[in-house]
Amino acid sequence: MRTVFELKVWHKDEHSCFFLLLWDNRKKQLTASLTYSRDIQKWYQRWRQRYYRFYRLSSPDAFSNSGRLNPGSGDPGHDLMEAEKELVQAFQRWLGEGEVRTIQQHIQDEFVRTTQFASESDQESGGQPGVDIYLACDSDEMARLPWEAWPLAPEFVSPGAVRIVRTAMNEPEGHHPPKSSNRRGKARILAILGDDPRLPLQEDWKAVRSLKAIAKVQRFTWQPEDTVAAIKQKFAAAICDDQGWDVLFFAGHSDETTVTGGRIAIAPHIYLSISEIEDHLTQARENGLQLAIFNSCSGLSIANSLVDLGLQVAVMREPIRNDVAQSFLQPLCQQLAQHTDIHTAILTASQRLQSAEKFAYPSAHLIPSFFSPSGIAPYRIALVGWKRRLRKCIPTRKWLPTKLEAATLGILLVVSSLGSVQISLLNWRTLAQAGYRDLTNQLPSNAFPSVLILAIDQESINQENHNRSNTNLDPMKIWPMDRAYLAKLIKKLSALEARVIGIDYFLNTGQPNEAELTQAIQTSIEKNSAWYVFVDSEVDDKDLRLRVANRNWSLRGHSGFYEWDVELPVDPTCDLLCPFAYMLTTAKILSRQSNAPQPVLHSQADFQTDISNYLRNKKEIKQNPKINDLMTQSNLPFWMGSVIDFSIPPKLTYQSIPAHKFLNTQPFSTLEEQIVIIASDGYEEAEDKFPIPPAIDYWRRSNRRKADTPKEHRQFFTGGEAHAYMINQLISSHRVVQIDTWAIIFLAALLGKGMTLAKLQRSNKQQYNLALSFISLTIAYAFFGLQIYISASVLIPWLLPSIIFWTYAIKTLKKRV
Repeated sequence: MRTVFELKVWHKDEHSCFFLLLWDNRKKQLTASLTYSRDIQKWYQRWRQRYYRFYRLSSPDAFSNSGRLNPGSGDPGHDLMEAEKELVQAFQRWLGEGEVRTIQQHIQDEFVRTTQFASESDQESGGQPGVDIYLACDSDEMARLPWEAWPLAPEFVSPGAVRIVRTAMNEPEGHHPPKSSNRRGKARILAILGDDPRLPLQEDWKAVRSLKAIAKVQRFTWQPEDTVAAIKQKFAAAICDDQGWDVLFFAGHSDETTVTGGRIAIAPHIYLSISEIEDHLTQARENGLQLAIFNSCSGLSIANSLVDLGLQVAVMREPIRNDVAQSFLQPLCQQLAQHTDIHTAILTASQRLQSAEKFAYPSAHLIPSFFSPSGIAPYRIALVGWKRRLRKCIPTRKWLPTKLEAATLGILLVVSSLGSVQISLLNWRTLAQAGYRDLTNQLPSNAFPSVLILAIDQESINQENHNRSNTNLDPMKIWPMDRAYLAKLIKKLSALEARVIGIDYFLNTGQPNEAELTQAIQTSIEKNSAWYVFVDSEVDDKDLRLRVANRNWSLRGHSGFYEWDVELPVDPTCDLLCPFAYMLTTAKILSRQSNAPQPVLHSQADFQTDISNYLRNKKEIKQNPKINDLMTQSNLPFWMGSVIDFSIPPKLTYQSIPAHKFLNTQPFSTLEEQIVIIASDGYEEAEDKFPIPPAIDYWRRSNRRKADTPKEHRQFFTGGEAHAYMINQLISSHRVVQIDTWAIIFLAALLGKGMTLAKLQRSNKQQYNLALSFISLTIAYAFFGLQIYISASVLIPWLLPSIIFWTYAIKTLKKRV
């Protein structure tokens, strides 16, 4: 339970300030007057000047009128930290004078009283007692001061026990939580990155995307050919999306304005003031918007404007350098991903800047602030579905864990959240699954793999260089991949009538023989109506389209994937850049649809846009079950992603042929029915290779044994092979859903606790079979998990849940002995 105060500060004239403290629903109040010290502004201007100097920011005009200031020691970092200490100490001394001390003492007394009398139920439910102070200042001069540094909490309490929340001075009446604050399903986040070549925002996007496990994250995009008016209209429409947003995130350029409530840059040289989009923001709030995060400069007037609209806001009060903002954003998103409320997340991220980044980014911890209408709890990304209900599953005190049980549970939960541990457990789990499939002969009945990999390996490179040396040609270029060699492969594919071709090489730099490659591709399209999908980064790349792949007749997809997950698109219509494997699968399905757009060399329309528009046509999609099923795979329930199923042998997933064999022999009569991927195969300079998954290693060793050959198999796994596995699963609608490890650990803990309580209430005669029952249940669970993986495509964690289960089992057995 947290006690709420409202504190209003008026700067009455040059010499005095008036403080009003309200609490108990404004039924009680305390007032204080304080002489205003002009030294505060002097120390603030000195700190601000050194802040701008250290971070090499453009100096504001106010510095010219701030009086003569000490030029400093010559060490900008030291000077800034010294100025910060002087400002904070002067500010705290001023607030510790006169009548204001009674306000500080009353807040501290209330905190002590709240802590002492916090009910046992509050503590058991995880509620932390504390005090929230909603602070409002009547002038920007006062609002710029570091009020968060006011030591209102007693010395013995942890940071965050007493929190300052900034709010509007003249707050409108009638603020209520938005309608959809109880939205079912994942929270929705709209990310707005003010693209600017001088301001790289990839790290901001990466940090926000890290929340995709618990929220639906969508990025606002625009096209280079869009007019200024069109971009602004798209932006306004995105904010007002009928599905509603929970959080707006902005990174880029922003600034304060005098009368328009601040402004933001949504694209290069395209600005919008808050007053221009006030109606749209109001509608967004009606649709559920609760929080806006501005990881950008000078957000004071922006925050005040949005608080007036009833929104919570996180801003930087001063200009902030890009790398500092990104260093703040990473721990902020980490905290939000743990379902921490936004205010605590801001305090934690600021604390990290103050401690871990103290010397790299001095004084940066003073810049972030949290604004909110009074009386609204700080927003947090809520748990939904079964995770939410899990908290209510312990009905009585006897079910609560002991210290040992709680410690074991906590350790396992931490271990299970480590990325390296997750990958290791998944690898060995799929290895066991591969062995079980092989032993029980439960293999898919794939008659013919749907993917062919043209693997450019070291032998292919060596042979090509040998051929070129005989004809006095330059050696084959490896990085970037030789365009003439790619052209040879394309020509052979064209002769074999290949219809869907993916090129898993970045072609975004100008290289010799590019015209030859372009001509080969265009000939293939003209002859076979071939579909081409080029790999691209997640950032729009004009060079790729202009030099080789014209957007009017080609598609593109990003090649990145997380661990061994089947990469699915945020938008199944591919209005945003889709994953490479997903785009190839889409191309394969649509290449057989007469009513779908087809690649045409002389088309004047953007092919990717045509495909996206077609996929939005619900009437057409309903008539095509395959494409409809593919699109629905992006909406998995319970926040569960699909993992790559390495328990299926590679030979049932894809065919692979070295590029030199493909060129020098005639292994196929036609490739019309297969998706072809041109990819690297682990040559010396190749970057697209990974440690071999244990299950793949098992299948390769098994094939070698059955072939009775001593030849060593490759000890790496390529990105092309990973894409082939994804395509195979997407085409066959084979989704292996991984159940959340945390959920199974909790269920195992509850089961173990229940069995412990049940067995302890039995007679001694019945305890004889106790150990056998625990062992039998563990083994049965293991075989159940192996079989349900095959029968229902559900991956259930085994090792960590078994450990927590046996924590209870061993304790019970010891008690009986």
